Amino acid sequence: MFVAAALVTPVVLLSLFYISQMNATVQRMVSVDIELLRVGDRISLDFLQARRHEKNFLIYEDSAYLSGSHEALRRIPQLCSRGAGLDPALSPLFDAIAARTRVYGALLDSLARLPAARPGPAYREDWARLRTRHQLLLDMAEATQDSARQDSLLAEASQLASELVLPLRGGPLGRIINEHIRTTEEAVTNGTDSIITHANQRMTDNQARVRRLSEWSQRNIITTLLVVLVLLLWLVARMPRRIVLPIKRIANALTRAEQGDLDVRITVDARDELGQLARQLNRAFANLRGFDERKVERLLLLERRFRLLAADISEGVLLFDRKPNVIFANAAVEPLLGRPATEAAGHALAEFPLLGPLVEPLERTLAGASSRQECDILPGLPASAVCIEALRDSTGTVQAALVVITNPTPPAADETTGPGI
Repeated sequence: MFVAAALVTPVVLLSLFYISQMNATVQRMVSVDIELLRVGDRISLDFLQARRHEKNFLIYEDSAYLSGSHEALRRIPQLCSRGAGLDPALSPLFDAIAARTRVYGALLDSLARLPAARPGPAYREDWARLRTRHQLLLDMAEATQDSARQDSLLAEASQLASELVLPLRGGPLGRIINEHIRTTEEAVTNGTDSIITHANQRMTDNQARVRRLSEWSQRNIITTLLVVLVLLLWLVARMPRRIVLPIKRIANALTRAEQGDLDVRITVDARDELGQLARQLNRAFANLRGFDERKVERLLLLERRFRLLAADISEGVLLFDRKPNVIFANAAVEPLLGRPATEAAGHALAEFPLLGPLVEPLERTLAGASSRQECDILPGLPASAVCIEALRDSTGTVQAALVVITNPTPPAADETTGPGI
């Protein structure tokens, strides 16, 4: 699982990196470039609005138009300050537009103080038609959300405004002021055109960057996926040797240990968790072997002590397994065996006729019918008494039986040799 996570992590990180870069670029386009376009278009719109009010004032001599022109001009420095905050590199250009706007306001106030001109009815009619068309273009430009469409409408409105020659106020001085106004208008128009061009160029560059990031992300992610696929194939090819084979060795070792073979040893050279498990199992097998050896030594010691103790007592001692066969017999019971005690081991109880009375109680004890030591006098057995005790393992299963015969006596001569001739 950790290996799979390590292989997938580079792909995820690479994808997140390209996604974050594209998101940052798109965010700049939305928060800076598009907003910069809106600021440039709004400056053009407000300046054209001021110019329209100026021309209405010159024709109709209504001070409300002059106030409307100043109101439109007051919005332009605010827009310039906002645009400079969006792109500090354009700060000189926005400062120049704001300065030109203040100059235009001053020229407009100077022009308003000059004597008024009196245009004829034909001029007024022609001007009313152009003014209606000009206002319609400005309203359409302000209402549209398409920047290209808005730029086209503003350009058409600017062209329409220049088609009508206004009546001059104040003679030669008015002509000079009007020339300065025209120069200021060109400077503001060129400045806003530069801002819009710059914003459009930024939009184009950022769109190209998003396309490049998309291409790079696809190419690099595919390359990374191919590398991950090759690594996965390599791991799968090595899995039988590094994982499956050690697991089989461990399973075989456990099977042998379950069968009682504690001399088994697992050979795994890996340094991972499987190798650590194999080494721990080898240590466990070694500890079990040591425990088993110590247990065998203790049993042998107990057996020697038992044999020495049984050899020194006068009672006959017999040890039977479940068949029942004689496992051990001491010297005191030899009169009932009819042979040396050392030769009785491995022989069945039925081979000793004098021990025939032991068959029934011994089989009952070996079958588990008795839960404690039983002592009794058995008719036909030349002895004072017989005690039989079941020997059980740790699970309580009867494995052998211990028989202690008190005062075993040899049979009479006529019982062993039979009647004389």
